[in-house]
Amino acid sequence: MAWRDSRTQRLRLLIFSLAIVSGIAALVAIHSLKASVETGIESQAKELLGSDLQVSSRRPITDEDAARLSKRATRTTREVAFPSMMTFPGGAARLIYIRALDGEFPFYGKIETLPEEAWQRLPHEPGVLLDPSLLEQFKAAVGDEVELGSLRLKILGVIHKAPPRTSRFSAFAPEAYVRLSDVRQSGLTGGNSMVTQLLHLEIPKAPPSKELKETIQRDFPDRAWRLETPEDRRETLGDALDLFQRYLGLLALASLALGALGVAGAVQSHISRRVPTIAILRCLGAPRQLAAAVYIAQTMALGFLGAILGAGIGIVLQIGVLRWFGDSLPVSIDPVPEWGIVLRTTLAGFAVCCGFALIPLLKIRRVSPAATLRSGATLPGNSLRVVPVYLFVTALLVVLALTNDPDWPRAMALVLGLACAFALTVGVAVVLMESARRIVRPRWAYLLRQGISNLHRPGNQTLLFLLSLGLGTFLLLTILLAGNSLQQRLDLTHSSENPNLYLVDIQADQVDGVTSLVKRHNLPVLEGAPMVTMRVQAIRGVPVGKVKGLPRWIANREFRSTYRDYLNSSESITAGEWHKTIPDPGGPIPLSLEEKIAKDMLVNVGDTMTLDVQGVSLEARVTSLRKVDWGRFNLNFFMIFPPGALEGAPGFHVVTTHAPDAAASGNLQKALAAEFGNVSCIDLAQILETVRSMLSQISLVVTLLGSFTLIAALPILIGTLLNGRDVRLRESVLLRTLGASARQVRIILTIEYATLGLLSALTGTLLAAGASAALATYVFKTPPYPDVSLLITAFFITTMVSILGGLALSRGVSNHPPLEVLRHT
Repeated sequence: MAWRDSRTQRLRLLIFSLAIVSGIAALVAIHSLKASVETGIESQAKELLGSDLQVSSRRPITDEDAARLSKRATRTTREVAFPSMMTFPGGAARLIYIRALDGEFPFYGKIETLPEEAWQRLPHEPGVLLDPSLLEQFKAAVGDEVELGSLRLKILGVIHKAPPRTSRFSAFAPEAYVRLSDVRQSGLTGGNSMVTQLLHLEIPKAPPSKELKETIQRDFPDRAWRLETPEDRRETLGDALDLFQRYLGLLALASLALGALGVAGAVQSHISRRVPTIAILRCLGAPRQLAAAVYIAQTMALGFLGAILGAGIGIVLQIGVLRWFGDSLPVSIDPVPEWGIVLRTTLAGFAVCCGFALIPLLKIRRVSPAATLRSGATLPGNSLRVVPVYLFVTALLVVLALTNDPDWPRAMALVLGLACAFALTVGVAVVLMESARRIVRPRWAYLLRQGISNLHRPGNQTLLFLLSLGLGTFLLLTILLAGNSLQQRLDLTHSSENPNLYLVDIQADQVDGVTSLVKRHNLPVLEGAPMVTMRVQAIRGVPVGKVKGLPRWIANREFRSTYRDYLNSSESITAGEWHKTIPDPGGPIPLSLEEKIAKDMLVNVGDTMTLDVQGVSLEARVTSLRKVDWGRFNLNFFMIFPPGALEGAPGFHVVTTHAPDAAASGNLQKALAAEFGNVSCIDLAQILETVRSMLSQISLVVTLLGSFTLIAALPILIGTLLNGRDVRLRESVLLRTLGASARQVRIILTIEYATLGLLSALTGTLLAAGASAALATYVFKTPPYPDVSLLITAFFITTMVSILGGLALSRGVSNHPPLEVLRHT
């Protein structure tokens, strides 16, 4: 009976079933991909680190400590990593992240080089292995020589699959691999402030991660080492993966919820047409349950078809992503999907679809047999019986949100946020609809009045149309505007007042020479500051390791501090008093702290701190707190002392400048490498370009996922337009009977679709502009002015989609002869 009843509406119902396809496809792809990556990470955890334990420190690891640690291992390899300038054939120079090794590494996993034997040759002959992008950039080839400080090294090959990274800095500068013995002979690490000492250990029968690290911390209580195990690396990647999945899962869940609303709207429209049929069944003795079962069966078939199609597309997406981007992942991933994840996600999507559809289905029970005696009988309104259904739907969404994020508060916040987004979109759409009703005036042309008034035609599902197109426009436009704000935040090269080159590791006797070199290249010297490294030893007289509630990283961190008697343009005092001199030479040294680090340290103005300045204790008193705008890339510091406090401490100087273009930057770097080999030049423009490239790839993925919401909206738009086709056809015939021409009918339809498009576009762009302004102000710290051209383009495209789609689906409506009205009277 369900099959026979659907025969005249199958196409329309099928179109609405497609509304949930994109949501389920996105959920299946995201969850299955995450499960596959997690499986790969779990099975290849040691390859992520390359060893069983990695010990790293900013200070040298003594031979005695290395020997004691090596007793736990079967193999040990030392590594020294640091950034340095490298000069290529032709004289061009660039900052490279150097990794110097004294033995075999990694212990787990394979290295891929060209030539294939290059990695095996490296420990036995002087040379360097480079990233292939460097050879392409500087037109170099294997066999050419490069300069690293006083070293001249032959390029032994290029490295395609490198050892696991040991520093975040290597994400912004290409890596180069050399022998540790060559680096030690060159003296490159002597004045380098960013040297990291590492020790890689292979421990085949290593105890659990926590136990291993606690044992080493107990045996070496005074060492501020950073200890990392494969489990730590796996958890770090897992946390990043969870964060990525949560954000993308929100978009997928929004697509699914919007699609389920579309299915509910389709069921509502379908049942409204079937009220006379339901009433006849009741008159023939059919119980309420039988009448409801017919349409429940149809709804379940709709949901099942959409869920199967969505799951299939989701599997194809997952396999495609792994094939296209598998080489970029840190582990090899099996493209075969996790079938349990696919099944659970598909069933959850199916349940959400059926849950939303129950809301109109419950109205069937209240259709009276007397409806056969009334012309134009409609579905009864909602009753209190629908409240449990709303609770059931909410519970389904919460369960689905928990599959996206197992944390209860975050899952509830996700559902609440989704409900707020829907409510906000509906609220704006309702306000605009009512405004459109109220602005119509009797003196306006009839065609214009009729076209706008058609929005309020019974059964027109105008609100569902506005919700679907408006919400899709809102989410996709917000993603694009947020990407523009982030790019604007990174675009610092437009002003010559902002530094984009940092010259570091300048020794005290080199400051004048380096600044003169910068000026000879017609570049400004924007800032210069001395820098001294130190650790926190005690707070208010209590050893830092015994301060209750203090984060462990405070004790382990080496703070790079400075001394000066002025505030720069990105700083302002928020508490206390700024000291330009030391008022009491015999007392604690005045110290100005950045306000957020002061909060982490649990200190305030007036508190004392003991600092370990490279083996010398320094007593200081917090005399002021500063607010720092870190986004302006000035020389900002957590700790600032007055002049006269740190001049005798070992340190180095930093100078900043602004290069107007890549040529000026390259010329300066080339000259620095030739005259001051120990000075490193950090090119912020190159780093930001790398960040932009990474963000553009992430933005592409997020935008594609955001487009799933718009894809979910398209079947709803088509379905709502098809559902209104019969009514528009009757109206057209009636208007033709009253003397209207086919051209006038087409104008009325165009005005109706144009008004729908304008209201949808206005809903989406208004909400997107508001969300973009909030993100710009509170997240990206940029002016809260969205890209007007993007808003106008989105507004125009949304309106045209409504007009062209409506007219395409209404072909033939205006051409029916007036005789049609007589056949139905």
